[in-house]
Amino acid sequence: MAAGAKIGIKVISIVIGIPVGIATRKIVEKAWETARPEAPPRKPTDADVHWSDAVAWGALSAVGIVVADLLTRRSAEAAYSAITGNAAPPPKPSKGSKKLQQAAEKSPATNE
Repeated sequence: MAAGAKIGIKVISIVIGIPVGIATRKIVEKAWETARPEAPPRKPTDADVHWSDAVAWGALSAVGIVVADLLTRRSAEAAYSAITGNAAPPPKPSKGSKKLQQAAEKSPATNE
């Protein structure tokens, strides 16, 4: 694909990602406040933060980040396809998938 397509999908991702990120942050904070009466632990290194609260906040935040990323990517791809009439460019492969592919190529079990 052309460089313009990659730039276009990035711009669309930013435009969609900003409000999705803000909404996700508010949803995660509201979910925490619904489940626990106190405010979320912003700094887990503070002396008054229990480790269980820090771990729970970290897990809840991670779920929110993953969902926001998935929603942003899928929405940007759909918007790109609707605007241009073409399929969105494929995402850049992650480091993990590159390492997995390299390991599979080196493995004698996969070369048979």
